[in-house]
Amino acid sequence: MNRIHVMAVAAIACVSALVSAPVAYAEESVTYDVFSDVVPVAVGIEYRDIAGKRWLQDVALPWQITVPVADPFNPEDRGPEVRADWRPDFRTAATVGRVLQGQLVTVRISYRGIVICESTLDVGNATCYGSTPHSPQTDSSYDRSPLFPEPASGLPPP
Repeated sequence: MNRIHVMAVAAIACVSALVSAPVAYAEESVTYDVFSDVVPVAVGIEYRDIAGKRWLQDVALPWQITVPVADPFNPEDRGPEVRADWRPDFRTAATVGRVLQGQLVTVRISYRGIVICESTLDVGNATCYGSTPHSPQTDSSYDRSPLFPEPASGLPPP
């Protein structure tokens, strides 16, 4: 009888260890893209891989890399993130706005061949996060910049 109790206790201990064990995430890969038809070089590109954030300086565009991440949709330090900076050294709101107007750069994150985040801006700094999907169809204030003025009436065109 003692042997049965010992085996039962051992079995219960094994099952509870398995049930309470943390979930292990397999590494997944994401592809980061930064590109532009006008801007030839990004001052800096920051991205996240399984080991943490990486910073590259003076990167020729277009640029692409596929890296492992812990969780492609995690909003914290486990998820994908890419940021491109192409602002000039002389930074004031007025000069950056005038100098970069129309100098659009796109940052993109793809997972298994599907775009999960894409952002195109001309403000000198664009970001994408796997947990915050952006798409070319996402409405933003940048869509109403001087490059894309609204009709005089304020109503959409017919």
